[in-house]
Amino acid sequence: MAAPWLRHLLLFALALGALAAPACAQITSVTTGPVDLATPPDSRPDAVLAYGLGFPFQVSPTQAALFCNVRVEGVNMWDYENGTDVIVFDDLAAIKSAGAVAISRNERRTEGEGGERLVLKFPMIGGFVPRGALRADGTPHPHAGTGFGVCQALSFAPDDKGHFSWSAKFVHRCEVHQFAYDGQRFQSVRSASGLEQSHPMAGVWQIGAPGITNAIPDGDDLLLAVSASDDSGQCAGVARWARQGGKWQPVAFEAVTPRGEGWSEPSLVRDRDGALLYSARGSGGDRLSQVQVWRKSGDGPQWQLVVNTDDVRVWHKRQEGKAWGLVLSLPNAHSPGPMSIGSAADGTPYIAANLPGSGRETLCLWPLNAGRMDLEKPLTARAARDAFGPAPGDGKWLVDHPSGGVVRLADGKWHGVVAYRVLASAEHKGAPPAPQSGCYVEEVVSSGAVMPPWRFQ
Repeated sequence: MAAPWLRHLLLFALALGALAAPACAQITSVTTGPVDLATPPDSRPDAVLAYGLGFPFQVSPTQAALFCNVRVEGVNMWDYENGTDVIVFDDLAAIKSAGAVAISRNERRTEGEGGERLVLKFPMIGGFVPRGALRADGTPHPHAGTGFGVCQALSFAPDDKGHFSWSAKFVHRCEVHQFAYDGQRFQSVRSASGLEQSHPMAGVWQIGAPGITNAIPDGDDLLLAVSASDDSGQCAGVARWARQGGKWQPVAFEAVTPRGEGWSEPSLVRDRDGALLYSARGSGGDRLSQVQVWRKSGDGPQWQLVVNTDDVRVWHKRQEGKAWGLVLSLPNAHSPGPMSIGSAADGTPYIAANLPGSGRETLCLWPLNAGRMDLEKPLTARAARDAFGPAPGDGKWLVDHPSGGVVRLADGKWHGVVAYRVLASAEHKGAPPAPQSGCYVEEVVSSGAVMPPWRFQ
């Protein structure tokens, strides 16, 4: 624990920064509508597919889209993924799978002398500069209407039924796609050098997986939370992507979490004052229940830890900061499982995760307080058992993988949204999809002045 004088000094300094945030800015509610996306258009009775995870992003001044992952049903295997669709929409009440663009699907291909391989395509996550976007000075954004996506592509030797098993060895790769949108068609082109994308500047960083939220703008570039590794171990951090020679590619990487501790599924948002907020999911030992949040201000070289709660940690990076400092500790933040940091349309940041003691059946949003030193009381985003009754079979409901975004739609208004999956755990054992299973996109309602992530005419 930090010395009392140091703790009070840090609290005072952070409180001063919080004064810039209007007191009225807050999250007031989260909508709870029916499932938005359940069945992909290419699902067949003999090869049933289902939608799951959703990741929202802006594609034009009045349209948004989702990367929505596709899952294989009817097989006794967990996380049997099958690529990603992009679904464009302009109304939260009218998100439909009709017109979905399949940007990746599993492949069967021969690799070397090893015979046929089954390549599983995991959720695509990336970044996009919407069509019609302007720079901060009002000039046209040079990369408007383009973007990129990254997914893990794991290669397995199939079993005698043509499926895969997590008990078998596999080859891990990443696949990169280039995107374009002209207002009518969303197009995807797989990069020729899309496998094993490494960090091109330092030469030592290898991107292992994208995070759990899409990239945010930073000047002409996009910042994406990723997991990466070098010779000293794995960590989670921020990859800067720039468009060069007509292609988006990673040009810099900044580590955030400690190396070698297994942090994954990171997420990144911009705070109301322009600073960056970063979080990640622990994946080992007591870190299964941890929430960690880092904060970065200016161009300083280090991130500083300002809140630790056993299960919740918040770091703040000052321009002049030279060390990490622990200032607060609180227990039992959330149930083990995927979590992320997001923001409402007024810029209020929140942690989205499962309520302690609920398994993954109740998803909540915890707004960060004004000083970014603690969490406010949670708002329930979805209590599946209360809404749907007991899950079918012997299992539980999984309401998980929350991912937030702020999008402008056909009504001309900015909407804070959070997408998440609902799944009956019995489906991992081959049970048919429950009627409630699929991707949900809900609005995070807030009361403060809108902080738009993009500028348009």
